Amino acid sequence: MITEAPELNTERLTLRQITLDDFDELAACWADPEMVKFIGNGQPQSAEMTWGRLLRYIGHWHAFGYGYWALFEKSTGRYIGSFGFQEAHRDLTPPLEYPEAGWSLIPAVQGKGYAKEALKAILAWADGAFDGPVCCIIDDDNQRSIHLAESNGFLFRHFVTYHGKQVRMLVRQPS
Repeated sequence: MITEAPELNTERLTLRQITLDDFDELAACWADPEMVKFIGNGQPQSAEMTWGRLLRYIGHWHAFGYGYWALFEKSTGRYIGSFGFQEAHRDLTPPLEYPEAGWSLIPAVQGKGYAKEALKAILAWADGAFDGPVCCIIDDDNQRSIHLAESNGFLFRHFVTYHGKQVRMLVRQPS
């Protein structure tokens, strides 16, 4: 089983294992109201909550052989987000059936095509790592993320209820 994220490289991005050294950048990312407005309950996260997220990101690789990557802009070396897969045991109805893809990108770099580039890289990895489909859940108001998912092969399956709100569940079959 893989216990650490393999490094993935695209033309403009490096995706690598998230480490404890990434905490400050991750905390700044998740404290930004603009970045979290369509994620979870839409509230910025405290440093304590982000610490738990960081440990979850690292632990996924050890427990499941997959997880999240830290995303860096090659030209600047700047942390710009996280992309990957998780088994979150979300309290939603109906439950998720497959590994859940997720992504976050700091607002300062949105609109540059980085999300599409990073998602293609992790999905190519997933096609070799998973025996079946992956899924994602997206807030209905997050049209940019819905478009990103659909343009990368995710298809609407049904709505699920999460945090008292109806959100889309999309599924992607391996290529």
